[in-house]
Amino acid sequence: MEGKTHSKFPIKIFFLPTENLETHLAAFAVPKRNFKLAVERNRVKRQLREAYRLNKHLLDEIHGKKFVMLFLFLGKIKPQYAELDKAMVKLLKKLGNEMSQNQH
Repeated sequence: MEGKTHSKFPIKIFFLPTENLETHLAAFAVPKRNFKLAVERNRVKRQLREAYRLNKHLLDEIHGKKFVMLFLFLGKIKPQYAELDKAMVKLLKKLGNEMSQNQH
């Protein structure tokens, strides 16, 4: 199976469904091109991780399917946490809906 992507600015998710994982795997990336300072990149990654941690329960409805995911930050300015949280919820719901439709 090939990996797929979904975008909801300022986050793009690359994901690959897998059968043999116990939990979802998530990685977070912020391009050096957009944020020169490591401090700024790390802050955005922390915000992304927190948004994922608080909303990963949205993926629990998919029985048997686990995902390997990469969340890529697309924005060029430092985000507000609320903006990231909203985009994360939309992406995880979209992912959950797509996978539950594919099971039928």
